Amino acid sequence: MPLEYWETYDSRQGGVLEDINGKGLLIQSTVNMPVGEELRIKVFFSVGIKFVGFQPLVKIVGKDLCRVGSLEAYEYKLRFISVSKEDRLKLRHLLSIRGPKQICS
Repeated sequence: MPLEYWETYDSRQGGVLEDINGKGLLIQSTVNMPVGEELRIKVFFSVGIKFVGFQPLVKIVGKDLCRVGSLEAYEYKLRFISVSKEDRLKLRHLLSIRGPKQICS
């Protein structure tokens, strides 16, 4: 599932959602970021024919180097810091339709 993240609105980066639960997310990105950093992210997903997303504030609590084919990437474990009431409903829906997926080897 695609996502974007940023520290400031003029520094957006892309990534991929690997796994999600009620406490946080596991994402993959080619950008090297420090553990402890706070990010605003937007996760995109579809509900029927409608494309929606949610935007929690997260903190990087874990980091691992991994490979995707010939690319070097990072797996980040993110913990939710703040999720709006509206986005919490979207998160519940996403959790009900999403199964775990492993990308890095």
